[in-house]
Amino acid sequence: MFHYCDASSSTASTAKPGPSIADFTNTFVLSATANSKQILCEVPKGLSIDPSRQRRTHRKSRAGCDNCRRRSVKCNEEFPCANCTRRGDYCRRPVQYNTVDAPSILPSMSAQNLLPSSSASTGTVVNLLHLKLFHHFQTSTHQTLLFTPDVWAHASQLSFSFSFLMDAILCVAARHLAFLHPEDPTYPAAAAGHLGRALCGFRVELSNELTSTHLDVFIVTSVLLQFEMWTNIDFFSPRNNDVASFDPSRDRIFAFSSSLKQVFLRSFPVSSIQSSVFMPHIRNSPLDNLVGTAQISSGTLANFQDFFAYDHPLTLDLLNVPLPYTRGIDWVNLDAWKNHVHDTQDTPDLIKDGYMPVITRLCLILSFLSEASPPDSLSSKSPLLVGLARYMHSFPAMCNASFVSMCHSPFASMVHQSDPHALLLLYHFYRAVRILLPPNEYWWAHKRATVLETVLKEWLIAECT
Repeated sequence: MFHYCDASSSTASTAKPGPSIADFTNTFVLSATANSKQILCEVPKGLSIDPSRQRRTHRKSRAGCDNCRRRSVKCNEEFPCANCTRRGDYCRRPVQYNTVDAPSILPSMSAQNLLPSSSASTGTVVNLLHLKLFHHFQTSTHQTLLFTPDVWAHASQLSFSFSFLMDAILCVAARHLAFLHPEDPTYPAAAAGHLGRALCGFRVELSNELTSTHLDVFIVTSVLLQFEMWTNIDFFSPRNNDVASFDPSRDRIFAFSSSLKQVFLRSFPVSSIQSSVFMPHIRNSPLDNLVGTAQISSGTLANFQDFFAYDHPLTLDLLNVPLPYTRGIDWVNLDAWKNHVHDTQDTPDLIKDGYMPVITRLCLILSFLSEASPPDSLSSKSPLLVGLARYMHSFPAMCNASFVSMCHSPFASMVHQSDPHALLLLYHFYRAVRILLPPNEYWWAHKRATVLETVLKEWLIAECT
């Protein structure tokens, strides 16, 4: 039987109320000899206690696995954790992403607080979602990205040495899964995070000495980031379908393409281009095949340029495609469709060097619409459709200045300033993309084309009335 004793007296013989549970918070069991009875003695409140002997507060696990959380036991936060290994359970932990506000265009990024690039860091955390994204890219996404499988196979190998390229791959794969599963918020968040890391690492890599290997990495990363720019229409968030909220200056696809084009033309010598694995695929332009199939006459191109002439007033009739197309007679020379690069400091003419070349490129694209009666129909498996998709994908880059020294093209400046004639050409371009490219095979273009066709048409109608 236990007796309660105060520290200053071994007997307690007063008629006091029975002790409460709070009275035992500073007591311990004491036994002086083997024959003595056990008694409870109170620890003196003034007793100094060695801090090193105090029990440490339990640190709650913030990254424990699901099994340990469910069983309310401490997880050592390894993968797999010790508890799951001992019990033979599958160790699963929740995936957490920090959404990164990605910079709009590459040259505007600060060089501070950038993530490591070049060689892949051994400390990089890889989780199950990363593996899922990479597997999806390998088995599905790369088949929708225009280039041949051997190109993306080589790109995948390079990504193990350049972490920013791996992030670009995972970003595009996440965008593809977001298109396939729009109800799942995991994939947009993952895409945003990988985009931020890819841009930061890419910026650091471009500040280093560039070699032939870096050229291939630059090309494939640039192409992937352009696909990302196509999928991104976050710049347009209409309020109650208010078209007046549309601000084309927030769309960075033209400025971004211009930045990449300048870096390429300025940074890589001819010798490195000759040794590149990817350059033969880039040089294999679809233009020859498109021009040969379209067979557009010089008279048709002249009528097309007159129809969209900048000095004509903006009317609703301009929302229609200028018809008919005359084909097979007096073909337009192939050189007229090509984009020429000039290394000069001269200020280009806004209309001649910016607006008119876009009309020419648009004439070729619109010639494949059904109302233009193209000579060959486009099927989803047609090589001609793949070439047309490549031509459309490069449209923002081709609309940029042919002048190396320029930061922004005249046409991009016109778009950013909401020039009605420039936005009219963009309307026809996105309408053609929406009609000609099947949404599943060319998922990266579908949402942008659908949204901007509608918005631009409503904006132009409001401008004309």
